[in-house]
Amino acid sequence: MDEQTTGANAEQARYWTNDGGPSWVRDQAAFDLMLEPFERALLDALDPRPGERVLDVGCGFGSTALGASARGADVHGVDIAPPMIERARARARATGAGVTFAVVDAQEDALGGPYDAVVSRFGVMFFADPSRAFRNLAAATLPGGRLVFVCWQPIDRNPWMIAAPAVLRTLMDNPPPSAPPATTAGPLAFGDTSYVDHVLANAGWNSRAFAPFDSSARLGGNDGVAGAVSHALNTTAAKALLALGDATLRDRAAAVLSDQFSSLAIDGVVRFPAAAWIVTARR
Repeated sequence: MDEQTTGANAEQARYWTNDGGPSWVRDQAAFDLMLEPFERALLDALDPRPGERVLDVGCGFGSTALGASARGADVHGVDIAPPMIERARARARATGAGVTFAVVDAQEDALGGPYDAVVSRFGVMFFADPSRAFRNLAAATLPGGRLVFVCWQPIDRNPWMIAAPAVLRTLMDNPPPSAPPATTAGPLAFGDTSYVDHVLANAGWNSRAFAPFDSSARLGGNDGVAGAVSHALNTTAAKALLALGDATLRDRAAAVLSDQFSSLAIDGVVRFPAAAWIVTARR
């Protein structure tokens, strides 16, 4: 189903089609390097078996779907963002992987199946109605089928997320409040395991478990400090603050961040502590 979302997730669809998706596609290599440790842990937890049907939700540009396919699974990836799906299809063609992709709102649309497992790399925290979304995922999963996803722990465990916003706020005369409600759709929506457990239970998922996974976030890929600064200033939170500032704000913030990141860089690579949950459940 390749069509524009018009329901509850329409705002997310617009963002990921017009802003987030193109930005992630442009910086695909940097994001793959940054998220590789988390993807490896996710695929190990999924442990896909040859011939299993796997649904990759919020598949982005296809990294996890291609990884699961390489381990023998029959994978279908869905995402709300057409630019992401276009890149995922191109990557599958280039590698000869038999992975299929479609532009789909996983909260509202039919998902096909039934699937043996559902997987997601940081793709399930953006639903307008998470309970409805996970019920839809459960309906597409075989009884006893697996759900495995990785999501970020709270922001105090992920200082890389606030590096740029913190600097920007110090440079603004009247910065807005710093934190949205904990369960607002976005990268940090699933940091509270009690909330996620409640959502999954209401959606019919059993045997729920949360395993902490600590690693590091590599900012900027292979582009050193300059790449890390660019990455930090192109996050959603940073761009929202930049939109409220004057024409000099970005350059001033970049100068401060460049100094900060230079002190953190090792062999030209900027890394921050990063923490996620590996969440598992059964249909």
